[in-house]
Amino acid sequence: MNVLFISSKRVFSAWIIILFTSVFGLNSPLAWAEPILPLTATTDHLNLMPYLSVLPDPRHDYSIEEITRTQNQIPWQASKHGNDNINFGYTSDVYWFRLKIHNTTTEKQHTNIEIGYPVLDYLDVFIDHPNQEIQLLELGDKRAFNDRPVSHRNFIVPLDQGPEELVTLYFRVETTSSMQVPIQLWRDKTLLQSAQSDMLGLGLYFGTMGVMVLYNLFVFFSVRESNYLYYVCYVASIALFFASLSGVSFQYLWPENTWWNDQSIVFFLACVVMFAAMFTIRFLRIRETFPRLQHLANMVVFVSILITAATILASYSTMIAVVIAWAVFGISLAISFGVYRWMAGDSSAKYYCISWFTLLIGGVILALNKFDVLPRNFLTEHATQFGSAFEVILLSFALADRLNVEKRRRFEAQLSALENERVARLAQAEALQQEKNARRAQEQALIHERDARHAQAEALEFQRQATETLEYKVRERTQELEVANQRLEELTYTDGLTGIRNRRYLNRALEREFTRSRREKLPLAAIIVDIDHFKQFNDTHGHLAGDDCLRIIAKAIESCALRENDVVARYGGEEFMVLLPNTDEAGVMLVAEQIRIDIKNVQFDIDSTPVTVTASLGATACIPGQTHNIESFITAADEALYISKKSGRNQIKFRAPELASPGSLRSNG
Repeated sequence: MNVLFISSKRVFSAWIIILFTSVFGLNSPLAWAEPILPLTATTDHLNLMPYLSVLPDPRHDYSIEEITRTQNQIPWQASKHGNDNINFGYTSDVYWFRLKIHNTTTEKQHTNIEIGYPVLDYLDVFIDHPNQEIQLLELGDKRAFNDRPVSHRNFIVPLDQGPEELVTLYFRVETTSSMQVPIQLWRDKTLLQSAQSDMLGLGLYFGTMGVMVLYNLFVFFSVRESNYLYYVCYVASIALFFASLSGVSFQYLWPENTWWNDQSIVFFLACVVMFAAMFTIRFLRIRETFPRLQHLANMVVFVSILITAATILASYSTMIAVVIAWAVFGISLAISFGVYRWMAGDSSAKYYCISWFTLLIGGVILALNKFDVLPRNFLTEHATQFGSAFEVILLSFALADRLNVEKRRRFEAQLSALENERVARLAQAEALQQEKNARRAQEQALIHERDARHAQAEALEFQRQATETLEYKVRERTQELEVANQRLEELTYTDGLTGIRNRRYLNRALEREFTRSRREKLPLAAIIVDIDHFKQFNDTHGHLAGDDCLRIIAKAIESCALRENDVVARYGGEEFMVLLPNTDEAGVMLVAEQIRIDIKNVQFDIDSTPVTVTASLGATACIPGQTHNIESFITAADEALYISKKSGRNQIKFRAPELASPGSLRSNG
C-alpha cells in the first residue's frame, strides 16, 4: 500500500507540473528535451556528459521497475556540469543517470562505456534493449574485481547495439566516497590505446616510487640511520595510497577483498601523515632545535597513530574528511619547522621545504576536487601524484645532502687528527735526523781519535748534547700532542658558553652511571634546573647579559656538586642537569634546595642595578632495576620540572621514574 501511495503521489505531482507548464509557458523542467546520442560508424571516443539525465534519490526508494514504468512522470533533470565531469562531492544520496544511444547505422555496433572513477561503492548498470529483458551489471569496489565484465581498473560496460536500435542505459550510483561519475564512450581500439597510455604513466610513477624505496632501503641497511627507514615507509605509503585511489591495487593486489579495498585509501593516507611526522622529527632534529615543541611533535605522531588505527574501525565517509584535514595540518606544521631551519642556515631544510610545498599544493587541489570545489580533470585528479613524485625525489636529495654534511664533518675531524699525527711524525723525523747527525759526528771523532783525543772528547760531548736535545724535543712534542688530544677531548665534552660539561658528555655519563647503579644496586639521582623567565631576562637586558647569566648560574650549580663523580652539564638552552650517583631521594632534595638557594642569592650588576633570577627544579631518584630505563628516568625529572614551573616556579618537585614498557626495556637492555 505504501508503494502504491508513493507512486500515486508522484503521478499526481507530475500532472500538477504539466498543468503549470501549460498555463505559464515552457519554463518548467518538463519542457527540457532529453538529448539522444546518435551513434555513427565514425564515432570513436566521446564525452557523454552532455547526453546524461540526472535523477537524485535522497530516500533510496526508486527501483528500476518503477523508473521504467513511470519514467515520463519522474522529474529527470539535465546535467548541470555540461562537458565537465559530474561531481556532487561527499553525499549519502543515491543518484540515477540515464543515457540514450541511437545506432544510426544499418550495421551492428560494439562500444564500451567507461565510468572513470574506480572508488565508487555500488554501481548498478541497467541496459534496456527494445523488446528484451533489462540486463543488469553489478559493479563497484564493494564487489569482487573478478566479477567485472572487463578486467580494467575503471568500470567498463561493453555495449552491443543492433542496426538502428535505440538503447537506454540506467546507472544507479551509491557511494561513501566523493560522488564523481566521469563517463565516456570508447571503441575497443581507442580504449586499449588509452589504457596503455594510462598504465604507462602509472608505471612510470610507481616505478619511480619503487626505485626510491629500494635505493633508500639499501642506504638504510648501509648507514643504519632511522631517517631512511621512516622515508622508505613514507614513500611506500604514498605509493600504496595512490594505487588504492586509482584502482590499481584492487586490480592486482587484493581483487577479492572488497572491505580492505575501501578502507585502504584512508589507511595509507593516514600512514603517510604518521611516517611523515616521524621523518620530520628525526630529520629536522626537533629535540635539539625545538626542545619546547618536542611535546607538540610527539602529540602529532600519537594522534596520527590513533587516526591510522581508527581508519580500520570507522567508516570511509567519516575518516576521509578527518584524515585530509589532519594531513593538511601536519604538512603545514612540518613546513613551518622546515622554513625555520632553512632560515637558520640548514641547507637540507631547503630541499625539505620545497618538497613539502609541492605535495601540499597537490593535496589541496585533490581535496578541493573531492569536495566539489574544483572540477574533475586530468590536472586535479593527478596533482597529488605529480606533487608526491617531486616531493619524494627532493626528500631524497635532502637526505643525501644531510649525509654529505655529516661526512664532511667527520672528514674535517679526521683531517685535524691527521694534521696532529703529521706534526708528531715531523718531530720524530727531526729527532731521527739529529740522531743520525750525532752518529756521523761520532764516527768522525773515532776516525780522528788517533790524532786528537781532545777532538774525540768534543765529539762525545756533542753526541751527548744532541741526545739530550733529541730526548727533550721528543718529550716536548709528545707533551704537546697529549695536550692537544686532551684539549680536543675537553672541547668535545665541554659546553662552549658555560665551560661545564655538554649534552654529549651527559648522555655518556648517564649511560655509564645508570648501568653501574643497576649492577651495584645503588641509588641514582638527577636534577633538571631551568632558569625562570630567561627569555624575558634576555629581552630586557640583552643576549650578552643572558650569556653572562648562564655562565654564572653554571658556576653556582657546579659549586653545589661536591663529589668527584657528580656531573653538572648544560642540558639545553637555559636548562642544566646535575647527575648524582649513589644519592637517594632525601639526598637529591638537599642538593636541589642548595642549588635553588645559591641561584636565588646570585646578583648580577647590570647598569649599576642589582638583578636576581630564580630557577625551577625537577628531581628524581631510584635504584635502577630491570624495569627501569634511561628514558623513563629523564622523563620523570622533566615532568617534575614541569610541575614545579606550573606550580609557581622557584621551587623543587620530585617525581619517581615510572616502570618502562617491555618493548622499551628490550631496546635499552
